[in-house]
Amino acid sequence: MNYTFNYDVSVILVNYNGKKYIDALFDSLIRLEHDDFTFEVVFVDNNSSDGSVEYLKQNYKDKCNLNIVETGENKGFAGGNNAGVAASSGRYVVLLNNDTAVDPKWLTNLYHFMQKHPECGMANSKLLFFYDFIKLTFETSDKVILNKEIRINGKEYTIDSKFCKNLLYEPDQLVCFGHTEISVPLIEGLESQSDYQFEFEVKSAPAGSKIKCETESVEAQSGKVLLELDNSKIQEFRYSLIQNAGSGINQDYDGFDIGFCEKDSEKYQKSYELTNGCGASIMMLREDFDKAGCFDERFFMYYEDTDLSLRIRKLGKKILFCPDSIVRHIHTGSSKEWSPFFTYHVYRNKLLMIGKNVSKKAYWKYFLQQYYLGIRHRDPMKRKGTMDSLKILRGNNDVHYEAQ
Repeated sequence: MNYTFNYDVSVILVNYNGKKYIDALFDSLIRLEHDDFTFEVVFVDNNSSDGSVEYLKQNYKDKCNLNIVETGENKGFAGGNNAGVAASSGRYVVLLNNDTAVDPKWLTNLYHFMQKHPECGMANSKLLFFYDFIKLTFETSDKVILNKEIRINGKEYTIDSKFCKNLLYEPDQLVCFGHTEISVPLIEGLESQSDYQFEFEVKSAPAGSKIKCETESVEAQSGKVLLELDNSKIQEFRYSLIQNAGSGINQDYDGFDIGFCEKDSEKYQKSYELTNGCGASIMMLREDFDKAGCFDERFFMYYEDTDLSLRIRKLGKKILFCPDSIVRHIHTGSSKEWSPFFTYHVYRNKLLMIGKNVSKKAYWKYFLQQYYLGIRHRDPMKRKGTMDSLKILRGNNDVHYEAQ
């Protein structure tokens, strides 16, 4: 294939009704440092109905080398990225999620990393959760019961189970103990110099119980409780949490994020080899992307990056983690985790990945396991996703998610 490269790097963004993310993302792209290379931004819109394209044209058209591609249909992450790469003219392509904001050195460090590692077929950035956090702990002789909804500087926030340790996460309350830890996001943003006020509703607590943040504490008593931290304490106590420091597949072929919800620490400051990359921020040579066969559009979204990673490795290339290329990621910004849409595609696409890349024996083993779970859990999306994987592998590509 003959290429004409007008840029060193093409950054591909796939958007579907993501207007609310545009400012954070493009304001960060405008601040990128790039002294020794050129780049373009290819914005692929999957037939959004929220005015994303119009807003982008009005506010950012002349602020970066922007190429807008309108697909006219929702082609998913896989098809959208294929369309974006096809319309790009960079020697390297970077796939970047739209629900992100990037560090000023994100692209520079990723580009130089690829230059230093010619054996690398795919470089994976470090993905941090969008906000920094502070840690809450509890001092109690028994347990402190909190409402899950708190107020952070007057804004309502529901405490997220993935940021909690050692507690009972019940439908309408949190049961906290002396070894409980809760990471609470600093929603005013990374550059804010604000003081913070955290308002809790304590349902019950033994006398003398406390809600603590490092050296600061407040008495936990029934009713509304206020923990106030000035900016100096926020700066002292804040930390970042890893969303993805590369991806992997376990023994049951379930995909996972390395370092998920761990503090960004020394072990994530060095490069290492990966089984597979995370499509939220990866860089490849355009030539390698094409040689590997691009994304398999049958996946639509989820596991498509795992499938591509395995084909990149078949080219004899390595997949490496680039620790100083940093992205802030909202995570599941385009689809809600374990929604019917998410469940259907994860169950279907795990089997597609196994059927394509592992063996028939493995495929049928997990086919039967997954279908049984769909029956046991009375979940039609689990059953449909499992059955549709078989239809697709037998050549019927006219299958898709249908809301129940």
